[in-house]
Amino acid sequence: MFSVAQFSLFDHAGYRAFDGDSRHLLWGQAVPASPALRSLPMRTEGALSSAPSLTWRGSLFRKYVLTLVSLVALVLTINAAVETWFLYRETVERVARVQAAFAASATAAVEDTLAEIERQVGWVTRASAQSLAQHREDYAALLDQTPIVLTLAFFDDEGRERVRTSRPDSADPMASADLGPVPQHKGFQNLQIVGGEIYTNLLLPHPGAGTGATLARVRLTALTGSLPSAAAGVGSYADLVTPDGISVARSDKSPHATGDRLTLPTPGSVAYVSDGAGQPVLATQYALAVLPASLIVAQPLSEALAPVRDLLIRLVWLLAFGLVVAICASLLLARRMLVPIRALHAGAEHFAANRFEHRIAVRTGDEFEALATRFNTMADALSTSYARLESEIQRQTRDLARSVSELRALEETGRAIVASLQIDDVVRAIAARAATLAGSDASAVYLVEAPGETFRRAGDHGLPPSAVSDILPANALDKAGDAAAEVILVRDLTTISGLLTGVAEGFQSATLINLADSDGRLGFLLLLARDAAPLGSSEHVLHTFAHQAALAIRNARLFQEVDEKGRQLAAADLHKTQFFANMSHELRTPLNAVLGYSELLADGLYGPLSEKASEALERIQINGRHLLSLINDVLDFTKIEAGLLTLDIQDYALGALIESVTVAASSLAQAKGLALQTDVPQTLPIGQGDERRLTQVFMNLVGNAIKFTQSGFVEVSAQAVDDTFVIKVSDTGPGIAPVDQARIFDEFQQVDSSSTRQQGGTGLGLSITRQLVLLHGGRIEVRSELGQGAVFQVTLPIRTAVERKKAS
Repeated sequence: MFSVAQFSLFDHAGYRAFDGDSRHLLWGQAVPASPALRSLPMRTEGALSSAPSLTWRGSLFRKYVLTLVSLVALVLTINAAVETWFLYRETVERVARVQAAFAASATAAVEDTLAEIERQVGWVTRASAQSLAQHREDYAALLDQTPIVLTLAFFDDEGRERVRTSRPDSADPMASADLGPVPQHKGFQNLQIVGGEIYTNLLLPHPGAGTGATLARVRLTALTGSLPSAAAGVGSYADLVTPDGISVARSDKSPHATGDRLTLPTPGSVAYVSDGAGQPVLATQYALAVLPASLIVAQPLSEALAPVRDLLIRLVWLLAFGLVVAICASLLLARRMLVPIRALHAGAEHFAANRFEHRIAVRTGDEFEALATRFNTMADALSTSYARLESEIQRQTRDLARSVSELRALEETGRAIVASLQIDDVVRAIAARAATLAGSDASAVYLVEAPGETFRRAGDHGLPPSAVSDILPANALDKAGDAAAEVILVRDLTTISGLLTGVAEGFQSATLINLADSDGRLGFLLLLARDAAPLGSSEHVLHTFAHQAALAIRNARLFQEVDEKGRQLAAADLHKTQFFANMSHELRTPLNAVLGYSELLADGLYGPLSEKASEALERIQINGRHLLSLINDVLDFTKIEAGLLTLDIQDYALGALIESVTVAASSLAQAKGLALQTDVPQTLPIGQGDERRLTQVFMNLVGNAIKFTQSGFVEVSAQAVDDTFVIKVSDTGPGIAPVDQARIFDEFQQVDSSSTRQQGGTGLGLSITRQLVLLHGGRIEVRSELGQGAVFQVTLPIRTAVERKKAS
């Protein structure tokens, strides 16, 4: 079957149904078999056969049948329920009316019986009887005449018994309790059952005030026969019961016996109760005015609700008949609807299998025929759409394949032209790759040395030597077309025959590609072809290639310039180092002579000196030694830069080394009033390194601390941590800003490098110190804050490795 849900099935399987507009029709991705579309997912007959088939549970036929049958059953059931309810109410009301009439007849019969008994007993209350003897005579005469009377008693107006007369064979004496004031009304009282017999007391006041009353004990045997029978064919019956439900009299159809206890229904209303046999009945209770008892009228439930039962039987047959008719009608209707639906389903299967030539033939004149027409229209549109789609996909596939090929060629070209940074290699690679990419027969690269200068041929590929000129004027591109365009196509070489001689070599067309970047034009690329066919690659690809080529040429030129500058800088650095070394040696020789002669003069070898001469000589020695120290720093710096500084590795005692440094620097500290302190344990292990260079390191650190500290102290501490020495030089000087802590270890750098600095020096001390520490395999660090002094920490291996002896 085919329905709206069937479209959803197609959607879940990967197909999209039409959107309701015949101008925009789609049917998933299923297309006619073609080389371009064979890779697309298609829904074939095999796919259709694997689709789940509809079962009876989910079929439209079942839905139609169940819906119509359920609707008919619902309507008939509601009608039956309403009709049954109204009939039930009418039946109950009818039963209540019948029982009320029956109760009225039974009540009249009981009242007549009791009235006769009261009349028979009432003559003993005549006014002529005044004495007790007269009352006794009257009572005896009544007992002889009326067998149902058992006992008679006279009570005065104070309730005292004055006369009692009983039947000799009576076994039921009258109670002799005082009655109190004698009531002024007559009536039956105290209904009892004794030995299966019904007894009651009848009180009859005597006429006149203060005359007393007669109380008679009466057997109500006549009541049993007084209750009337129900009408012929009716199972109703009546029971006379005491207030506590004991049956004292019954009609002939009653299933109860005298003395049975009955269930009392609510007075005045019909109620469901059970009789003595346990059968359900409809019963009504009616109270009697002349006797302390009630009359219960009952009718078997099966008889009372017989009309309702008959109605239900008729309704069941009617429901069964209606269901049969509904099933037959729904089957007929569903089958008539399924014929066009199955035709639509078969047509959809054909369309899903790409058989769009199939047409659905439905002639019902209703919505099914309109839907079939819409399906046929959709098939026509799909056939046209798929033809267009196949052509478009083939075209896009070709374009995509060409784009992928061009991108792959661009990638290979890019790798090739950046494989080298030599300008000649780059130019040759550009010429070769351009010819391959554009499908040309030959190519040449022209570069301009500077803006406005002539173009020079820097490289070519597949080009005879006489085909093009080696040098072209700066306005060479103006004759070929728009010189500002990135790609210029020249289909007739005669227009630029003055620039190119390729016509004689058999070339018929040319392409000029500008090579430029953000800094200006670098040159152009010339592509020559022996035919007038268009380029083998798109203009966009050539643009991309031109940008890559320009970038490669610019990088090669920059690399060439950087390489040349590097060689120049290396030569200049070598000359500087040689100059420093030569000048230092040249300065040390006369300076050592000056210091030697000054010491001889100070020792008095040339005679005594005056006090002023001694002072001048001392200043000469101090400044000379300072100058010698600067020259030694320069020499050490040049040796380190040249990689010629070596370490003399020997054992040393760190404590003795630090002590010698502090002794040498103590005079400087005393001159500034500073305390020079040491904190060095005596148990430090023996180290291995260049003792003279380490002394130079700590002398530089201690000297700098003394030089920059104006007050306070300078402290040198050392300790052994694992396999290293940790030496700290602390001072209370001005401190070092965080921005200066990194650059103070560079060459010719000082915290205060201005022309007005207070402390002298070349700025090489800390740089040489760091290099010497690194040569020993250690490191140097500084921790300082402005105004808080500084701490220089040197970490050295206790045993310096032999391979670190020589500076690299």
